[in-house]
Amino acid sequence: MSLTPGRYVGVAAPEVEDEDFDFEEALAEIHMELEDLNAEAVRLAATIKKNFEELGI
Repeated sequence: MSLTPGRYVGVAAPEVEDEDFDFEEALAEIHMELEDLNAEAVRLAATIKKNFEELGI
């Protein structure tokens, strides 16, 4: 049995840079999606609240 770390810990693959990747554009898209999801969450919370009120809960 060998307890040397090299045997059990792999070497990370080198990072490959994607020259076509636009970080700012990707971040803007994620931000827009997050805003949409937050708006949907607010609408759904209001619907749930209304349903609970109708049920008398």
